[in-house]
Amino acid sequence: MPKLKPTQPELIATTKASQHGTSEPKFLFFPFLPYKKLTVLQGESGIGKSSFILNIAALLSNGKPMPFEADNQSHDCGNVLYLNKEDDIEETINPRLIAMGADLERFHFVDEPFWLDNDCKRLEATIRNLNIRLAIIDPLTSFLGKNHNMNTAQSVGNLMRALSRVAFTTGSVLVVVCHLTKNAAGKEIDRHLGSSDIMNAARSVLSATRADDDCDVVTVKHLKSTLAKRAKPFYYEIIGNGILEFMSDVEAEADDITTVISATKKEIAQEMILSLLSDGEKQSTEILEIVKNAGISESTINAAKREAFVTSKKTGDNWLWRLPGQDINS
Repeated sequence: MPKLKPTQPELIATTKASQHGTSEPKFLFFPFLPYKKLTVLQGESGIGKSSFILNIAALLSNGKPMPFEADNQSHDCGNVLYLNKEDDIEETINPRLIAMGADLERFHFVDEPFWLDNDCKRLEATIRNLNIRLAIIDPLTSFLGKNHNMNTAQSVGNLMRALSRVAFTTGSVLVVVCHLTKNAAGKEIDRHLGSSDIMNAARSVLSATRADDDCDVVTVKHLKSTLAKRAKPFYYEIIGNGILEFMSDVEAEADDITTVISATKKEIAQEMILSLLSDGEKQSTEILEIVKNAGISESTINAAKREAFVTSKKTGDNWLWRLPGQDINS
């Protein structure tokens, strides 16, 4: 019998670096929201993440400058795809968009039950057909089908890579909104719900946090950026019906920003506690009632108590608070 020649494996198609040119990355909102890339916006519930990204979308719909940009620059104007199952369109989303001055003709919502799959072909085709410049998935967990486990790297990793391809092939900005875990331990970039593959796939990661429970000012940190140098934090405050007031270190002197963020209700609570205890120990229930009536939460009061080095001792069914050096009656 003739000797069979071994079958050679098929080669992978390759090109040389010299066959390719170079290009500069483009941004909707420099350096936070790059085109053709996946961006993750993470933050705790109730912090205004949706309002933040919708304010950006409203500016895009009218071709207005992004926050901190000059009016004399050229600005993009384009369509928005907003995937959201948590808020009612007519009761919540549209009133906010109208208050923001958005062009409602440029906003598109998903009008059928929709779940993300591992190839995202329908999402890609929809973005192309509607000429979408900014697509927002808010939040990611609302659009995961039964085949996706947030904590499994392979499951979520395949999906995030598919979303990255959608952003690249359509040339759009694709923003995925994620909630944070309640566990504050570890690095801030690792506090999102689910596998680390979510952050690994993103080219830009933004994190929205408050200084404390009673602070109305939200800090946005640029935790990851692969296309430009990470930017300094900026700040926003919701001033009504989802409308944001943006603040930056450039626009406000450091002392002003410190006043906005640090002169919070925690400091007010601390001053009230020190004043109430200045003439001697008092029952904790009495102090809590007085300070709470000033609109300050119990968690903030306890944080202020710790920072003021106030000590406490249980007497019967009650707790007494005192300042350092004061005697607590036995």
